[in-house]
Amino acid sequence: MSPDRRLLLAALIALTACESKAKDAAPAPAPAPPGMATAKQDAPTPTPIPAGSAARGPAPAPAPDPWAKAPTPKDPLPHPLFWTIDKDGKTTYVLGTIHIGVDAESRLPDLVWKDLDAVPTFAMETDISDASLMDSFKRTSGTLHEELGPVYWKKLEDALTPAVARGVDNMKAMVPATVLALRGLKQTAPMDGILVERAKRNKKTIVFLEPAKLQADLLMKWMDARALKEMLDDPDGMARQGELLDAYIAGDADKMQALSDGERDTAIKHGYTAAEYNSEMEDLLYKRNASWIDEIDKLTHDGGGFVAVGAMHLLGKRSVLDLLAQRGYKVTRITP
Repeated sequence: MSPDRRLLLAALIALTACESKAKDAAPAPAPAPPGMATAKQDAPTPTPIPAGSAARGPAPAPAPDPWAKAPTPKDPLPHPLFWTIDKDGKTTYVLGTIHIGVDAESRLPDLVWKDLDAVPTFAMETDISDASLMDSFKRTSGTLHEELGPVYWKKLEDALTPAVARGVDNMKAMVPATVLALRGLKQTAPMDGILVERAKRNKKTIVFLEPAKLQADLLMKWMDARALKEMLDDPDGMARQGELLDAYIAGDADKMQALSDGERDTAIKHGYTAAEYNSEMEDLLYKRNASWIDEIDKLTHDGGGFVAVGAMHLLGKRSVLDLLAQRGYKVTRITP
């Protein structure tokens, strides 16, 4: 499975879990250990200071807060995949995200956060808090072991360890396929989740560009046992996926597009016909891109906003940006 297809499909499952991961990225203060006073209760009664004691010198500095969160070191991306779209005097900001592998808090430049904070509306692909989607990933009959057969089950055990393979035996093939797709990537809170949590804290209107069920249905259709077997037969796929991530970090949109375009042959090599590959990409990219345009157009007409979608949706012909340009938008990439 090509790296762009892997990341697109993996992102759909990753999105269903990123609500809780995003919240974990900014945890509530931990409870105080037994015997330690908290700020709101069990605080010791201040000891009266004898008259004249101030002359003995200043009071000692308070002890450091052991629960304080250390500031996140900043290492901003030099060339984020970030654009403005302008029409009729209205501006919307569009950010290409990578769902897993890049820490949003440390790597997104300040201008991204500033522009997000300045607009009234935030739009993303789908409602990542819809926990009901996880039920779609459970098998209703049989086991994954039976579906894969002994040869590929052994390959799955070798790839994920026998314990992990046993843990997904009652799940549909999309679950271990996603684990494989994400393996080797830096395990970060999903960028989409961090962005939407900030938008919610700032009381912005949240817009979802498509129903969560649509993404679940795409998973059922394309991330099946056949796709899982292809991944198990293609150990070099991880290296190609790493190239795509590196290109994203570098902000090299041309390299990302070239990697995507060059993967048709890989899919065909692994048994997909050209028609099947085209149908998959229609479902995963082009139809979805087209279905978002009216909502983004309305958002802009109503005063502008901030749109965050997977980076592959913004690159090349029939991308979101290409379709918006065809509607008369001026599309400009922003440089920090």
